[in-house]
Amino acid sequence: MASRRTEFALALALALAAPVSAADDADEARAAFEEGTKLVVEARWSEALAAFERAEKKKPHPVTTFDIAACERAMGRYTRARTTLRRALREHETGEHGKLPDNLVVDARAWDSEIDKLVARAAITLVPDSANVLVDGRPLFLESSKPTVLVAGVRAPGSGEVPPTASFTVLLDPGPHVLLLQRKGFTDAVVNRSFVGGTTTTLELTLDKLPATLRITANRESALVTVDGKDLGPAPLDVLRPAGTYHVVVTKVGYTTFDQTVKVGAGESLRVSATLPVDEPSITKRWWFWAGSAALVGGVALGTWYLTRPAPARPEVDGGTLGWKIQVP
Repeated sequence: MASRRTEFALALALALAAPVSAADDADEARAAFEEGTKLVVEARWSEALAAFERAEKKKPHPVTTFDIAACERAMGRYTRARTTLRRALREHETGEHGKLPDNLVVDARAWDSEIDKLVARAAITLVPDSANVLVDGRPLFLESSKPTVLVAGVRAPGSGEVPPTASFTVLLDPGPHVLLLQRKGFTDAVVNRSFVGGTTTTLELTLDKLPATLRITANRESALVTVDGKDLGPAPLDVLRPAGTYHVVVTKVGYTTFDQTVKVGAGESLRVSATLPVDEPSITKRWWFWAGSAALVGGVALGTWYLTRPAPARPEVDGGTLGWKIQVP
């Protein structure tokens, strides 16, 4: 270990020859760089990382970027080290801020290959797709060269984002991780598990649809509610159902029935306010109307009978023992 630290310290020292002094913040950058170099020799990786990051802000250089990656690698932050090493190589190729010494180019490529074998992989399929994904509270980093490969632990904490495809692979540092999947209208899916370096874990992550909520109220106390023909009891009440269309009926004796078809989405809450006005029956429905009508109809019928009946025949008079029948005119 001591020889490796010495080798690393010598590699870092090469960066002091880079054109850092040409910048306005050269003194601060050099001081931070030298501090990081000393801390590396003492294997104080976290403090060295902070020092190199300060130097990079003052004066970017591929050697400083390489040093940051070296600290991340030593701390077991493999996905971050992998991404940072590749950034150092890109900076070296453009030459905008300087070049890497040949030995650091060799180390960067070797470490990149080494880390690729150390990271854990999760082959994930989302059901349904288009869910926002977070790993340990951070959105995933998309590798431009492979759109189906995403890297965890690289980006700053933030909101989840939708992966480019429903099936993709996530690179993770070995150890425990928390995966959070979110989509509107569905319950959150939380996966807490440990991943082994150098292996691939297959995960099919399914999000369940949230129920829809119907909040039914009425302006009449104890009005009865039915939904799709099923009695649910008096209002007010909450009805949990899958997303869809429902037929709501609210009734109370003496009041006009409320009848409405409503549509509610998954995870949504829809308020149905039933207004039941007093039932004012028409004149043909009132009892006194029919009683009066019956009397009137009866009177009309009786009068008509008297007017249209035939004249009654007078009775014959018995003629007694004579056997005569006398018709009275």
